[in-house]
Amino acid sequence: MHNKEEILAEAHKLSKQIQRLDTVKYYQRVETQIHRNHHIDEWMKDLKQRQKQSVNLQNYGKIEAYKRSEAEIDQIQAKIDALPIVTEFREAQSDANDLLQMMINTMADRLNAAHQDK
Repeated sequence: MHNKEEILAEAHKLSKQIQRLDTVKYYQRVETQIHRNHHIDEWMKDLKQRQKQSVNLQNYGKIEAYKRSEAEIDQIQAKIDALPIVTEFREAQSDANDLLQMMINTMADRLNAAHQDK
């Protein structure tokens, strides 16, 4: 029987092993590139500001201004989405998420199987 500290130590080891996986390292590299890109950073700030403004316009019933604001948001989002690094980031993120989900499902299946064996 393992105690909580042993399990947490093993979880820490597993976390370190996951960080060394090529899929995860690739995702982290692409994420770093995204965060270092000045244009993306500025567009994201602008996007967030316009989204807040758009919500306020909608809440105050300013329908025409809301529609214009949403169109501007769509244009900014399209600019961001058109960048190859953003596509690469989304693919890397999806791959890393799929890998982690597979690991979680495997652990859950093994826990359930062990529980049923008792």
